[in-house]
Amino acid sequence: MIQGFATNTQTTLYSAKESNISKEFNRLGKTNLSVSQIGFGTYRCDSRSIEHKNALKKAIRLGVNIIDTSANYADGKSETMIGEVLASMIASGEITRDEIVIVTKGGYIQGENFERISKELEHRKPDMTIGSFDAELVKYNPGLWHSIHPEFLEDQITRSLERLDLATIDVYLLHNPEYYIQWAINENVAEDEVREIYEARIAKALSYLETEVERGRIKWYGISSNTFPKAEDSIDRTSLERVFKERSTKPNHFAVIQLPVNLFERGGITEMNQERSTESVIEFARKHDIGVLVNRPLNAIKNKLLIRLADYPEREYPPEQDISDLVHDLKLQEDEFKNEPLKEVSLNSQSYDAVKKLLGVGEWLDNNRWSAFSSFEEWRDLLYTVIRPRLQYVFDILRSTQADNPAIYTLLQEYAESVDEVFEHITNYYLTKSNERATHIHDAMRSLMPAETEEISLSQKAILMLRSLDGVSSVLVGMRAEEYVDDVIYGLQVSKLENVLEKWKELQL
Repeated sequence: MIQGFATNTQTTLYSAKESNISKEFNRLGKTNLSVSQIGFGTYRCDSRSIEHKNALKKAIRLGVNIIDTSANYADGKSETMIGEVLASMIASGEITRDEIVIVTKGGYIQGENFERISKELEHRKPDMTIGSFDAELVKYNPGLWHSIHPEFLEDQITRSLERLDLATIDVYLLHNPEYYIQWAINENVAEDEVREIYEARIAKALSYLETEVERGRIKWYGISSNTFPKAEDSIDRTSLERVFKERSTKPNHFAVIQLPVNLFERGGITEMNQERSTESVIEFARKHDIGVLVNRPLNAIKNKLLIRLADYPEREYPPEQDISDLVHDLKLQEDEFKNEPLKEVSLNSQSYDAVKKLLGVGEWLDNNRWSAFSSFEEWRDLLYTVIRPRLQYVFDILRSTQADNPAIYTLLQEYAESVDEVFEHITNYYLTKSNERATHIHDAMRSLMPAETEEISLSQKAILMLRSLDGVSSVLVGMRAEEYVDDVIYGLQVSKLENVLEKWKELQL
């Protein structure tokens, strides 16, 4: 286990290293820790990926010294990855434990947590005593529960420390506690009760985290909430003001918050929801010396659609009607194959049913469904996580029979060529649409940015707007590949913007 924790002295010395090209560091609120303007976000990082580990190592070598994770990221394997990288780099003498700030979170019951806890509940009588873990369990969706009960937090901190291989976590955050509000409203809890119960649960959780500080397992604590920026009268808003004032009357290591802010989601900057609608959440945090970590700087959600703030190549693609015709032709190929040739193939019933069910990409994309995705990212994710794996499964089944049915191989080749053509056109369609959107954003920002920013990427501009804000301690960026690290670090060579708050208010997208 790696002993120690981040310190003011060593994080300050780390920021001054000659090898550090991350430029200016910021103070993380009253923790007094010095943290890089950019933090390494590990939402989709996994200990089984060498690429992810190499990206984290490169970021640290270039001066990134704050790493953000959570117990539910990659079902704990994100924390494991961090622990392995830290152990390796400390053993080699590249870093010391007290130079690096580790932030993790707890609250979600998913994956392994869900399997374990749901099985436990099956084998015992629930304890519905007021204030118990069982009574406060938020069963939000099948496979997704939530809890910030002290009993659960103690367990989660233990598990996080084991995966991170650390003796002490620098910052521990309650992870999106607002799940309770959304669940309670669906359960028809009266709205006036929802707010009271929600804030009481947070108070109890934070009081428990104070005992974890006394135990030495964490140094500081806070909240990560997507609803910090919501309007003051929103029922599901997490009120920093009320949490802070409740904490200020007690022993207090409440020091850090985390929230989403980006070019489209500006509530953390522009929504006056603190101190009787006179301050934004970031302004309130700055005034009270609370560190602010910004997440999702490049993944905006607008009208429930994901917008990736990045540049895209412009690609040629045929007229939309031609793509629709090709998709329909693909459907006809599938129908023809399932109606005749498939009947001649010797398959067991399970494999036969799988082929009939999964060989339906053309049918699913037909009737212009292919053009209804919200973004390139949505299309790409579906293509590589659902569509291609299913097709590969079908191809593997049918290839195993080609010795007895040589005609099948020819049909598969023809179908594969049709699939590749359709996928290429759809991909180019969405890349070009994303390019048009990125160009529009560049144009909207041009009058607000100095000449030196003209050639930097959209992602670098989006991060620059955030790291220039007074009160933002660090911007957490997902950098799962070394080229992403290079892009983000290169963007730090551009100086912070002046009068950036006015630029945020003037920006029209």
